[in-house]
Amino acid sequence: MKEVSRTAFPVSLTETIHMGKVLFESGLFTDIKSASQAVVKIQAGAELGIPPLASLTGVHIIQGKPTIGAGLMASTVKASGKYNYKVVKQDEKICSIDFYEGKDVIGNSTFTIEDAKKAGTKNLDKFPKNMLFARAMSNGVKWFCPDVFAGPVYTPEDFDKVETVDTVAEVVAPVKKKVSDKGMEALINRLKVEGADIDKIVKDTMDNLDLTDAQAELFTSTVSALQDGGLPV
Repeated sequence: MKEVSRTAFPVSLTETIHMGKVLFESGLFTDIKSASQAVVKIQAGAELGIPPLASLTGVHIIQGKPTIGAGLMASTVKASGKYNYKVVKQDEKICSIDFYEGKDVIGNSTFTIEDAKKAGTKNLDKFPKNMLFARAMSNGVKWFCPDVFAGPVYTPEDFDKVETVDTVAEVVAPVKKKVSDKGMEALINRLKVEGADIDKIVKDTMDNLDLTDAQAELFTSTVSALQDGGLPV
């Protein structure tokens, strides 16, 4: 498979935070409401092998799982250098897609209007062709070329109604601790200590603490400023 260049990806959590803040403040991504939201999208995309800019526009977090649009999923398959696909039939009642490895057909993914109704897929009355393509594409990727991404992927349409057969085993997430004002002040002070392991503090914070939006913004801006040498340590 064609290797994706890693130079486009941040290599540490502090770099991810810095990039998320810069991209959010650019104002070019109007659906991104905060720098912390941008960071989560970039990190989720990186874990799937998707570059930051594509992650901001194409990655969505639904029920705690990263999902990507069918268009981004399809373009990634074609850009892989290993896999390809061809739409065999597409109308408002069915979408059928053949998947290729090289020149060989390795399988077919078909999703019908009847399948969509059983799955509780939304927006069928408005965008039936789009919805059927999204489900046929996501199923085909999971069945025939899962290694094109660095982990399990879903389209938003997969979560209109969660189906056990389509999802990986659920993992109970650990309960994260809420942070008081004094606790937040102590956390910021830890970042500013000379010689502090900022990457470790960032990881511990993301893994264990439940920050409010305001706290996440303060944390994100502090890490970014420290990385730029903009705050005293």
